[in-house]
Amino acid sequence: MSMFRFPKMNRSNLEVFRFSFYLLTPIAVMFWVGIDTDKKFNVPGFWPAPETLNKIPKEPHEIQAELLRMKRADIAKRQRLEEKAKALGISLDDEEEK
Repeated sequence: MSMFRFPKMNRSNLEVFRFSFYLLTPIAVMFWVGIDTDKKFNVPGFWPAPETLNKIPKEPHEIQAELLRMKRADIAKRQRLEEKAKALGISLDDEEEK
């Protein structure tokens, strides 16, 4: 005869076991994931360095300077596209008439 004898599990004990398993498993997983996440899930270089991120202008003069920079970039892009269109033989006047 074995030294350890397991009691027979009837239906109510099985239901209690299933209920506690279903209840405690997600709690245990959340507990495991929530502790030392820096050590468990740390991927070096995943987040960009703060100095490489875009800075949102907050002061009025910074906002005006950013708007001016964007406007100049749009003008330069339009000039490049117009030169490319001329090189391909596309006339802008023909497009406006249609």
